[in-house]
Amino acid sequence: MTVQDVVVTTELDLPAVRAARQARKDFLDRLEPLRKDLYAYCRRLAGNAYDAEDLVQESLARAFNQAAQANAPIQNPRAWLFRVATNTYVDGYRKQLPVPAELPEQTAPPATDPIEVRDAWRELVTLLPPQERAALALKDLFGFSLAEVADVLRTSTGAVKAALHRGRTRLDAPDRAVSLRGRAEPDRRLLDAVAAAFTAYDVPRLTSLLLENADSEILGMLNECGAEQIRDGSIEHTLDLTKPYRYTAEVVDLWGETVLVIRLVDSDGKSSVNDLMRVVAEDGKVRSISWYYFCPNFLAEVAAELGEPVILNGHRYPDGKH
Repeated sequence: MTVQDVVVTTELDLPAVRAARQARKDFLDRLEPLRKDLYAYCRRLAGNAYDAEDLVQESLARAFNQAAQANAPIQNPRAWLFRVATNTYVDGYRKQLPVPAELPEQTAPPATDPIEVRDAWRELVTLLPPQERAALALKDLFGFSLAEVADVLRTSTGAVKAALHRGRTRLDAPDRAVSLRGRAEPDRRLLDAVAAAFTAYDVPRLTSLLLENADSEILGMLNECGAEQIRDGSIEHTLDLTKPYRYTAEVVDLWGETVLVIRLVDSDGKSSVNDLMRVVAEDGKVRSISWYYFCPNFLAEVAAELGEPVILNGHRYPDGKH
């Protein structure tokens, strides 16, 4: 019998798996001071908040794997983490099929004024090729030296100078275009039904809107597979009537996408943004849910965009919970 012939039928919860969970938690705790900068960097690369948070999560997963395989201490964690994020972004960029779209005509000059460059980045979300975008972000927004940028991008300072020149030239081009990634929109009626059931704390109704094989991800924390597991996990944990506050859900058009904004309403009736749900639909039901509960930088940006207060939850559950 070969290894390929062995079929695993027992539950996969070995001591090594539990140890890996603890190691991942410790690893993310060590990187906690860098999370804000990492999100800001990914925000410049990805061009929108949704893709930025996805890039953060994928970069952290890759970083954990790479750290586990490193045979020497990581001397400069910030530069190393930015390098992992850059490579993750470049790999994802190569897989995308860009769709041209027009941008506003206002441009930022090819100077190094950080405020002007930052404003330009908000408009030129995905204009530049990945290496040029990374070089500009590291140099003009995060203050990396040419040598540090070269180290992150694994190239020469001459190549960095060339990338910066090309990038700034593109920023100043009057006929620039941008590549945006398309995402299929779920039926608005389905989202309205999800929001109504969620706000009413109607767990059976909410569960009935899920495909039997639906999946759910609380970004950076846990995954659930199947409607039953989602119901017994994230839904019932969230819609708990014993808690001294209530949650509401509202369908909102945000950054070109229709999503559900989750608000926490305290005992005094004060409402604050506390989470966001992105839904993928299939055959008129929910195929997958992404929860952004443990994405504080992303949620802060959501609340600022909506002009509302926010209650942030950190990057993970407190010790001893869940």
